[in-house]
Amino acid sequence: MQSEQLSLPELALGTEDSGSAGGTESPVEELGRGERKPRFKAIDRSQLQWRTLDIDKLIAEDHPARAIWEFVGGLDLSAYRVQVRAVEGVAGRSAINPQLLISLWIYAYSQGVNSGRAISRLCESDPAYQWLTGGEEVSGHTLSDFRVENAERLKQLFVQVLAALSGEGMITLERVAQDGTKIKALAAPDSFRSEEGVSELLKKVREHVEAVDQLPEEESSERMAKARDRGRRERQQRLEAAQKEFEKLEAEGNSKSKSGQRVSTTDPDARVMKQPDGGYAPSYNLQLSTDAANKVVVGVGVTQAGNDFEQLIPAVERVEQNLNKKPEQMLADGGYVSRENIVKMAAGEVEFIGPQCDDAAKGASSYERRGVAPEYYTAQFVYDAESDSFRCPQGKTLAYEGKYERDSEVSYRYRAQFTDCQGCPAKKLCCPGNQATGRSVHRTEELPEVTQFREKMKTEAAREIYRQRAEIAETPNLWIKAKFRLRQFCVRGLRKVGMEALWACLAYNIRLWIRLRWRQRLLAVTAGA
Repeated sequence: MQSEQLSLPELALGTEDSGSAGGTESPVEELGRGERKPRFKAIDRSQLQWRTLDIDKLIAEDHPARAIWEFVGGLDLSAYRVQVRAVEGVAGRSAINPQLLISLWIYAYSQGVNSGRAISRLCESDPAYQWLTGGEEVSGHTLSDFRVENAERLKQLFVQVLAALSGEGMITLERVAQDGTKIKALAAPDSFRSEEGVSELLKKVREHVEAVDQLPEEESSERMAKARDRGRRERQQRLEAAQKEFEKLEAEGNSKSKSGQRVSTTDPDARVMKQPDGGYAPSYNLQLSTDAANKVVVGVGVTQAGNDFEQLIPAVERVEQNLNKKPEQMLADGGYVSRENIVKMAAGEVEFIGPQCDDAAKGASSYERRGVAPEYYTAQFVYDAESDSFRCPQGKTLAYEGKYERDSEVSYRYRAQFTDCQGCPAKKLCCPGNQATGRSVHRTEELPEVTQFREKMKTEAAREIYRQRAEIAETPNLWIKAKFRLRQFCVRGLRKVGMEALWACLAYNIRLWIRLRWRQRLLAVTAGA
């Protein structure tokens, strides 16, 4: 009979009652603690393993990736499939299902991932991406091309999503809030050059491209050579686009002189805009129209304009185009309030809710810049309707000089004689900057629509509605910038930037659907089971 011997691990651990009886020492103490080193299980990362992987069990039943796949699968994707050349019964590699590519981008944006390469890497390691792809690889180049491939198809996809959400009662268009937010462009501030600077760079790039074309083939791989060639030609195209952008700025009547204009050589469509922190950076102005019922984004636009005055009417048109119906009521902040917008909104039978124009504050600011004392503001001048003239605090007459129309406003100008002002003891208080003309004042004739708007916004009911604007309009902005981390676009050019904005808003709207509809149905099914 063989005697049992204790292995080293058993010696190291001992038994439950070792050393408890008779004060005897444990086996480890008998061997001596300092004579032997502890032994650990080795980690062998070079070994190959075979594992059984159930892909469907990688994510939970209530995971958002499942909801996105289900939602996208219910859309009409025939516009994406019509260009696929791989067909059944014909040899060749099968194409990637557009449902997968769309689902990957929507899920990625909802997780704050906006790079094709990053998605490709995640498809190899992240359970949610692995579930979507079925464990297959998807190249970052394929994903990046798909994101900006066809703007019209993406717009139709966005409209389909709105139709689906509307069918589920998530959109009413009874009240829509409009807001704009600046998102930085993929361009450095020092990439802006004058027209002469762009022309000089373009000349050098063209010479370089021509010289490279004449060189013999390099010994590097064909793929790397093509990539370098593509990079050089893309830089040439961007510089040519920058050159054309100067012509566009001149046609738009840009206030800067031609020599003072600057255009980015990396993203010619970008414009330097004021940021929320008070600084300036190359940016685009993202315009979002948000339905008040469930905060669904019902309209998306990207503009190069730094202000919002001219963006309200196009926003209404986008909403109507997307849903075949105008909003009943539009809420917007002071950046959208102008006489022209008030008149056009009334003509379009859309109720406009916004803050009143503080003309008095604007006028006071203008007077302060010119050094006019408060006792000589226009309000202190007395109008005489019979003679159609004004009388100043010093008793001088300001006769009618002419009228002009601007921004749906009719304004009448009255001016004093130059000799009256030059000899006036109050000139330094009234018109210190006038060296060649007399003091002038304006009388504005308000349009009926503007008067009605002002009276409406004095009521507590209208003010209470306006107080809801911030919560409605700024919710999608917060999601896109904070949750989706889209504070800078990852593509260049107005067209591509507009498409990236649509992808982000698609992700936002579908995330709303998951929270408000899909999860509720899933809970109901689970409870019923």
